[in-house]
Amino acid sequence: MQRVEEVIVREYLEQNGFLVRPLRKARPQAKKTLDEGLDLYVRNMVFREGSRDPNFLLFSSELRYLESGLICARGWYGDKAFLASMTGGAEILKFLEANVFKKVQKWFEVDADVTFGTKVPPKKILVAPVFPTQEPYRSQCVDLLKEKGVDGILSFKSMALDLIDRVDTKQVYEKSDLLQLLRVLKTFDLVKDSQMNLLG
Repeated sequence: MQRVEEVIVREYLEQNGFLVRPLRKARPQAKKTLDEGLDLYVRNMVFREGSRDPNFLLFSSELRYLESGLICARGWYGDKAFLASMTGGAEILKFLEANVFKKVQKWFEVDADVTFGTKVPPKKILVAPVFPTQEPYRSQCVDLLKEKGVDGILSFKSMALDLIDRVDTKQVYEKSDLLQLLRVLKTFDLVKDSQMNLLG
């Protein structure tokens, strides 16, 4: 069974016009680790040649400038890191230095024989459950990730919010359990546009 995080990443990219294909499968292990996760190759079916490069922080408005990408989503939701409770940029930067920056190059390793059929190699995009919003931590994280070869960040929170905003309560989503669930939650005002507050 796919994890919820994986379903959200795939659905978000497909909703934004990308063909999504698994790049490699994680090895099953008894204990989940940060190295286990989702690797996808994505291709933008509405990309126009001659477009500018996308910004490092990728939101829906920037995805039109991304021709193709290697999407790396790792299990940052582990027992040791309750990232949702991290509010300070210093805390997040410290976690990234200890758990992400040292491993990120390995996460993006691909078979040298694989060709992707585009003139420009695919961008290396990391899915981040949280990212510092305050300076100088935000800029430091961006610089360190760029040094490691990362071309962009997708925010897990912004992906989830985008999907919530896209869901129309008058439409039935027969082919997507996730969108259908969001539709039901929105219908009963348990989730509202641009917020993830579940009301009791």
